Amino acid sequence: MRTKVVRVCMKIAALALAAICAKGQTSVEPKKASFCDVISSPANYDGKTLSIEATLQPSFHSLSLYDAACEPKEGFDVAAEAILPDGWESLPLGKKLRRIIKHGRPAKVRLVGTFKSSGARGQDGQRFRFSISQIISVSKDVSKRTAP
Repeated sequence: MRTKVVRVCMKIAALALAAICAKGQTSVEPKKASFCDVISSPANYDGKTLSIEATLQPSFHSLSLYDAACEPKEGFDVAAEAILPDGWESLPLGKKLRRIIKHGRPAKVRLVGTFKSSGARGQDGQRFRFSISQIISVSKDVSKRTAP
């Protein structure tokens, strides 16, 4: 009887392990993309989960993402509204980000999120929106250039 229970437990553990491994293999890594490429070809990235590096700049009403390498043109917005996830301030990198941006300073960030080029404009008139799902890295932005 005891060996039968042990065998059943072993089978359940093996099935659970197989399910966990299979789940890990089916998860999709976000596509790594240049922020300038995303902004210059928004239709190619609309609705996609991406990994990007950019500068996060706080403003009066919202947060903007931009990259100083993107060439601004008249009538063409090179920034996106950044939407932080619920509870972001309780994460270790969220706390670091908060310390940087709470005084209106920009932060260099690496993020994972979903890009949207369609729909309503952001609070500060941004044409694009990036809904952040994960903060990968945060550092102070030491460049002197300001947001577009």
